This record gives sequence, structure tokens and C-alpha cells, in this order.
Amino acid sequence: MDAMSEWVIITNKGFSNDDWMSRSVIEPENILSGNIREEQLKKFQLKLKNDFQVETLKSFLPYLSAISIDFPSEKDGRGFSLARRLRQLGYLGTLRATGHVIVDHYRHATQSGFNQIAIPTKLAKRMPEPHWQQQIDSITPSYQEKLQPGSSTSYSSKNNILIKEKKAIQNLNLNNTGFVGVVVTKITHWTDWLFSFRVVRPKNFRFQSGEFVMIGLPGDNGKPLLRAYSIASPSWDNELEFYSIIIPDGPLTSQLQHISVGDNLILNPKATGTLILDSLLPGKRLFMFASGTGIAPFISLIRDPETYEKFEQIILLHTCRGIKDLNYGKNIIEAINKDPLIGEYADKVFYYPTVTREEFHTKGRITELLKTGKIFQDLQLVPINCDIDRAMICGSRGLNKDIKEFLEVLGLKEGARNRPGEFVLEKAFVGLNPIGLGSSL
Repeated sequence: MDAMSEWVIITNKGFSNDDWMSRSVIEPENILSGNIREEQLKKFQLKLKNDFQVETLKSFLPYLSAISIDFPSEKDGRGFSLARRLRQLGYLGTLRATGHVIVDHYRHATQSGFNQIAIPTKLAKRMPEPHWQQQIDSITPSYQEKLQPGSSTSYSSKNNILIKEKKAIQNLNLNNTGFVGVVVTKITHWTDWLFSFRVVRPKNFRFQSGEFVMIGLPGDNGKPLLRAYSIASPSWDNELEFYSIIIPDGPLTSQLQHISVGDNLILNPKATGTLILDSLLPGKRLFMFASGTGIAPFISLIRDPETYEKFEQIILLHTCRGIKDLNYGKNIIEAINKDPLIGEYADKVFYYPTVTREEFHTKGRITELLKTGKIFQDLQLVPINCDIDRAMICGSRGLNKDIKEFLEVLGLKEGARNRPGEFVLEKAFVGLNPIGLGSSL
């Protein structure tokens, strides 16, 4: 056992001294061997490599108060996934990212569950405190933090857009409803009938990339008018992003299309869904089949480093009625190579858009292009193999049914959250008018 030294500690207040100096470092083997009594564990700091199977420590987590995860390289993001897993298993203590963590990783680290970052003093000289403080200050405070006693100031989003003060959220009168108010920070209209919007992420709201939530507005009868929307932002993002179609005379979207920055929406802070990585068995390639706004959960997954840790190639197939309907997904995909977290994985992403009602270089339904083999020929990929390939489906009722049948013929078996398989589809919206997921073509 040895003590940690020569580190600069970064918290949400900037640089600070290392208050773990008095703690001895222990390895998982020290715990699992039974050499240390449970009541003594709070005195130590546990050092983990970024590929450690933390499930083996689950019963010891309530007794631990300090865990550090090693980052041997700034391009190795496995530590973020490990942090999320520790939080999911119930670890409540301090979690520190130690090693080659750079300024651009700060937002991702905090959303993954880290409280602190520890970098070598040599690295700190190349990335001094003002660089980190700028990143810290750029993160929009959650609305709960702004509602603390004595706080009455307005605040801005990362785009420096002024949004409403605390009283506007309080006026939603959500006491004892289980819902929370969220403030709109950005709106983008991609066509006359498709738009995306971002809201401040509630404090302590955790989800897995690919899940959905209920979100909406107050109804005329005083009750919340909610619909299910897939979260299009990745699990590390400080804001929540959604992608919506405007349904003429729709109870919610007819109103939602008119929201402005600073408006308040209602959110049920419980995310769920089957389109998560844990629902799939290990594989080499991940196929994502989407139609319409069904691309939303895949936009979340494709911006999550964990997706690239688990799969060597990501193939996103998106079909819409018209060319303009592809704008949202196309814009996200084209920006991947500039993303500081996943830019290095850009060459792993294969994007195949198709349209059904206009002339286009890849015109046709996904199912027909799969059966003819044109998709694989165009992308220069071998056809789907049940031994190495996994798939997710999110779209219209027809697309879900056709792709499911296609995959089953190839030998892929459907999975679920509690029973991983070779492919999954989102069943929660079957029979409903899916707002934030697939729209009929």
C-alpha cells in the first residue's frame, strides 16, 4: 500500500489540494481476499484499473468512501463507463478520475459520476487552472441548484442565452406530482414539420444512452400533457436533447412547436427503454435501423464513447419520406469527427440514409435494400452474420416488424433489458402514435 502524491486535484471549484494524502491506496485484491475488515474500508482509497469488473465489489461499495479510476491515456474512455457502472451499482462516495484526463473531458467526467479529477503536476502545467475553470463555468447549473435558498438570479445556457428566473419553474406547481420542471435552452427547426429542442438536465437525473422519458406541457385541465420522447443526447451531456415531428392538431406537438428559449416543460425523471447497450450480447458490429424521428435514441448512442468500446463498427441506417427529413441526423453524423470525445472513432461509423418519396442516390425502404444486398454493396461490408452482428430497431410499426422478421431469418434472437440478445426493438410504442420515436412513412 502506498499514498498518492504529485497530483493536482480538480473539482467544480477549480484546482485544490489532495485531501487523500493521508489515505493508503488499496487494490481490489486486498478487499476480495478478506484481509481488510469492512468497517475499515472507509479509511482507504481504492485504486481501480479501467477494465476492472466492478460487479465483484458490489457488496463492499457501501463501506467505501474513496475510489480512483486510472486513465492511462487520454484516448482511452473506458474509465467513464466504469464510473457510470459504479454509480448504477449504488456507490455514493467520492469518485476520482486519475491520470491522462484533459480539459475537454471535464463535462463527460462529471456526467459519468466523477466528483474529482486528478492529473499529474506536469500535465497541469500544460493545462493550467484557467483552462479548467473556463470549462467548469461553461456547464449550465441545474435548475434545482438555482432554486436553493437565497438564489434569485437568472442564468444562461452554454450558448449564453438568457432564460427565465426560478419563479417561472415554481409556477408550474409540480409539488407532490413526481414530475420536475425543465427550462428550454435551444430550439432548431429542421423542416416545417421536424424540430429538435434542448432543456436543462435536472440535477441527479441519470439515464442510459438510448432510453426515453415522458415530457410535455401543462394541460388545459391543469394536468400534465405528456408523451414519450427518446433522449437524443448522450448520457454524459449536461442538457437533454429531443427530436420531434409536428402532428397537425396533435394535443402536444401542436403546442410544443411554438415553445421558445426560456419556456418551461414538464418531465417525468424516470428513464426507461430497451434500446441500451446492456440489452445486447457482445458483438463486433452494431446495426441501427431507424425511420423518421426513430433516429433519436441512436443519435444518443452514437455520441456515447461506451458504444465504441463495445463495438468495432457502427452502421446507422435511416429512412425517411423526403431528403429534408434527413437533415437532423446528417448534421450530427457530419460533426462526429470534430467531437473531442468521439472524434477519434469517426471512421468506425457508417451512415446510410434513404428516402422513399423523392429521387435520391439511395432511394427505397431499408428492408428492400437489405434484401437486395445493395446496402452492403454500397458500404463495402459483408452481410449480417448472427455470430458477430447485433442490431437495434426504432421506427414505424411496419419497419419494426419487417426488420425483426429479416433478422430472425438470419438467426438473430431478440433480447431485452433483463435478457440480452442479438437484437432489440422498442416495444413500448407499439400501438401508440410515436412522437419521439418512429413516424409512419
